[in-house]
Amino acid sequence: MPLNYLTDWFVPKISDHGDVASASRYTPSLVKVERTNGTSVTIAPVSVSTLTEAHVNEILDQGNATIICLVPKSSHYLWSARIRAQDLCSDVQTMSEVFWAMGEENVQGFLSKNVSYARRALGQHSRVRRVEMICEASMRLVRRGEMSDVRVSIDYGYEFSEEALMQSLERHPQVDVVLNSNPNGRFTSAALNHAENAGVRLLDMSALMGTLNNP
Repeated sequence: MPLNYLTDWFVPKISDHGDVASASRYTPSLVKVERTNGTSVTIAPVSVSTLTEAHVNEILDQGNATIICLVPKSSHYLWSARIRAQDLCSDVQTMSEVFWAMGEENVQGFLSKNVSYARRALGQHSRVRRVEMICEASMRLVRRGEMSDVRVSIDYGYEFSEEALMQSLERHPQVDVVLNSNPNGRFTSAALNHAENAGVRLLDMSALMGTLNNP
């Protein structure tokens, strides 16, 4: 999928946000957003299957964006792309993250609350030496000693179905664990059976914290 700018589509979407006073097409690649607190930000809304460092360079060559917004829910941004943007005084966020960030004093650096919670909690596990983000919703847990790394994708659901698991594995096919970060969530029997047949573990946070103690 080539890189596409969605400025005209994005303007009415962000204009409806409660913390946005107005939004307008600033350039073919940028939307200027005036917030109700009197500050303004520029956003580059884009569509691409996987946002890479090269895309970040290309986008920021078109103009200074406060945030590069990856619009499609099915798309990914590589964590290295986000780091590259931050090195260039910008940021990369999903559409959901942008909408949450609009209410923050500093719109840059916002990470999905479900992911940031999991990242923080798993990073505090005694068996985990460090957490390496892979994309916006997956990470590698580097464990201490000779224990193998564990690749985890983060999802959130109340009734975690087989279809939800299939969608998660399509988005993150190389993971060892699919984590449902919803503390009130439950897994259907069909989802658990599918996970077993696919060779992955479908776990909640409590179960994952226990599993990390095992080789």
